[in-house]
Amino acid sequence: FQLVETMKKTINQKSAQLIIVLMTILLIGSNLMADEGHEHGQYLTDEAMVEKVYSYLASDKLDSAVAYLKGLGDDNIVVNKWVGVQCDINNVKKDPRLSAMIGQAGVDYCIGKDYKLPAAMMLHNISAFFLPKFDEGVLAEDIPTILEAAKQQVILRREIKQDDPLMWALWDEGVAQLAAGNAVDAIVQLEEGVSIAQQKKDKNGEAWCCIFIGKAKYKYTPSQKEEGRKEMLAAARVLMDGGEDWEKESAVEILESVGLKLD
Repeated sequence: FQLVETMKKTINQKSAQLIIVLMTILLIGSNLMADEGHEHGQYLTDEAMVEKVYSYLASDKLDSAVAYLKGLGDDNIVVNKWVGVQCDINNVKKDPRLSAMIGQAGVDYCIGKDYKLPAAMMLHNISAFFLPKFDEGVLAEDIPTILEAAKQQVILRREIKQDDPLMWALWDEGVAQLAAGNAVDAIVQLEEGVSIAQQKKDKNGEAWCCIFIGKAKYKYTPSQKEEGRKEMLAAARVLMDGGEDWEKESAVEILESVGLKLD
């Protein structure tokens, strides 16, 4: 089964979207890193289809939404549309909770058919769509959904056995744990992400993990506050030196969230 997605890697905080996107050909069950993404309120899927699914969800008719999606065609079509609808409900309809609802149903569908890759994609979406500003501004009632999705994704990524996607799944869980105020758990996940990044010689990936390790220490562990400050600043400098524009902007905003700034 072949899913073709056109994607690029970006984080758009101003429009309240966290999107990690790649240009790739996706195979159901493959080991490739894959994800969703679109900008400017554009639909990934058919607008009428999204409106139909959204109407079912808004009327508390999840079973009807699931039945409708299952009836769209073969597994390739169904899974592709399901991921797209999940993204559209968040990014166009601006409703991360209903996006999570249909996303989790999609995860269950994929796992039932042993399609681990798209299940992991949808789990990432569930947690990421609640974290447009990373660990900041997250509503307490959404934390359980975010954490459960992030944890499930890590389990699947370990089974898929490819380092880059696993590193970012660990990063997802680390940020989710930090949003929940679980600094120790956040550091554990992020430090494993650092280890993978170092093995891959991925300096930016390492910096993305380190900046939140530092934040966990700076914000939640008084005895490690100075250590955390240094780690945040060092990671931010890496992103400023070698990152894309969105990474540089994000690094500044992450520092500002705890009252820090680069010299």
